Amino acid sequence: MPKFIYEASDESGVIKTGEFEASAKADVVRHLEGRELIPINITELSDKGESKRSLSSSVFERITGLDRIMMVRNLAAAIKSGLSIIEALDIMIADAQKVVVRNVLISAKSNLENGQPLWKTFESYNNLFPSVFIGLVKAGEFSGNLSGTLDELSDHLMREYSLSGKIRAALMYPLLLLGAAVAVVIFILIFVLPRLSKVFATSGFELPLITRLLIGVSKTITSNFILDGAIIGFFIWFFFYFRKRPSGKRLINWILFRTPVVKELIKKIALVRFSRTLASLLKSGTSMLDTLNLSADSMNNESYKQALMESIERVKGGIPLSDSLKTYPKLFPRFLVGLMAVGERTGTLDRTLTTFSGFYDEEVDNTLKALVSFLEPL
Repeated sequence: MPKFIYEASDESGVIKTGEFEASAKADVVRHLEGRELIPINITELSDKGESKRSLSSSVFERITGLDRIMMVRNLAAAIKSGLSIIEALDIMIADAQKVVVRNVLISAKSNLENGQPLWKTFESYNNLFPSVFIGLVKAGEFSGNLSGTLDELSDHLMREYSLSGKIRAALMYPLLLLGAAVAVVIFILIFVLPRLSKVFATSGFELPLITRLLIGVSKTITSNFILDGAIIGFFIWFFFYFRKRPSGKRLINWILFRTPVVKELIKKIALVRFSRTLASLLKSGTSMLDTLNLSADSMNNESYKQALMESIERVKGGIPLSDSLKTYPKLFPRFLVGLMAVGERTGTLDRTLTTFSGFYDEEVDNTLKALVSFLEPL
């Protein structure tokens, strides 16, 4: 009997997927209606292997920054051309190449047909869409200017994507240097020192302490490669696990903020993201408190996130944002705070922040180029 994979929504709009064996699609529809589910998509699987591949691609696929940009741009263009959101989603579903993107779009269409707003769908996929993305879509729907907000979101995502690309490109050379250095050290410890240690043993000379330590490390490494692999694997796992914990984030942040050159680079990147996110949300009509909450959630730097969370409490008490940020001179430069104070008084805070983010974006680019130039002679 053929096997079908289905997608359906319940009365609250929650999407459910599964498999069902039936002689025809009509039987699957009756099965879903009996469970009080609304069929969205039913696909027949040709064989068991195809089913596994389909499910595997859905599980392991991820939505990239470029996927989000294209999704927002296509939706904005379709709405501007006069199509309804559901008609736009139909076109995008047909053109979707990735299973995970298609599933999100199908969920969005189903939820809209059930009376839920678009931002609710993205909120249910908060592991794929950042809080700023959700907040801007929500603001656009509430203000009735979704197409304009989507343009702002597209511009914001594009600038973030460009910034991330610059950082990755700049870090490529230092990482290659680090990888080459580690490879050379491993080669010396595994292949060179064991041979030299035999020569030293027959010479009868007393070796310096550092040389004896290196020979001891070499013997330990070459004694059991399986144990070496297990230890290295454990440390790699521990690093990725530890850096996601609050204590790990604080430690990494503490180290980075005390590293020359890197400290200034980290600070400038955080300021660009803060000012750009704040400007985009304010332009969309989001309230100041919601804007600060979303901006804090979007910050990867724990120091800036903590400063913003504390500033939110002061803003609730009636203190201007610029006065609140003034208490963190090591995080927010006097130049930014002064510009924000003027922007708050004149009602042009969003434009002020946009100007500042553009200026500091160039500063990040220059710092990255200087860092690479400094390392190139190595």
